[in-house]
Amino acid sequence: MKRIGLIGGLSPESTVHYYEIICREYNRQAGELNFPEITIQSLNLQKLIPHFEHNDWDKVAAILLDALHCLKNAGAEFAAILANTPHNAYDLIRDSSPLEILTIMDATSEALVHDARRMVALLGTRPTMEFGFFQKHFQASHIETLVPDAHARQELDRIVWEELSHGTVRPESRASAKGMIADLTAQGAEAVILGCTELCLLIQPEDSPKPLYDTTRIHAEAILKFAME
Repeated sequence: MKRIGLIGGLSPESTVHYYEIICREYNRQAGELNFPEITIQSLNLQKLIPHFEHNDWDKVAAILLDALHCLKNAGAEFAAILANTPHNAYDLIRDSSPLEILTIMDATSEALVHDARRMVALLGTRPTMEFGFFQKHFQASHIETLVPDAHARQELDRIVWEELSHGTVRPESRASAKGMIADLTAQGAEAVILGCTELCLLIQPEDSPKPLYDTTRIHAEAILKFAME
């Protein structure tokens, strides 16, 4: 089994969730007290936020490459970035990474293609919804992507950074997210992509009239599957 390398801290809530999914699912399959070998490089999210806000993906790429080299030096055999937004820099690091990177876009696209989805709603941080790395991957699989309007994107971005990244879930924020889902469903969305690794804290299956695709769980299960191949 390959040693897993994870870039975490983006935020701690999502990192903990990834770690638990990977470990529990492996243990379910392997039994006894078997757990996978994992190396985590935990970053300081605050250092990346200004670069996210200014679409400075070159700086994000430099930080991620440094983390990837640390994972390589620690014995990791492949890597995954445990957040959606930093994947905006993926094209900048793909060819220079010292490790193969298992991306959240590929894992999610595979799940959508498997279920024959053709139009989906994407929720996430503002850079995730606006910069287009998910849209590009989905389009390659002939999947159309809908996002909330500008005001709603700004509000969802605030909810992620000011609330969910601190582990806070407010009823009024859940109601706001449910309204966004209702609007996108009315526009023809067949499914809802939780394109932020903290959104699973806010939105549950009962909050959506359409199926949810939790990118955290999808990605975590893909990481484990790849490690066991």
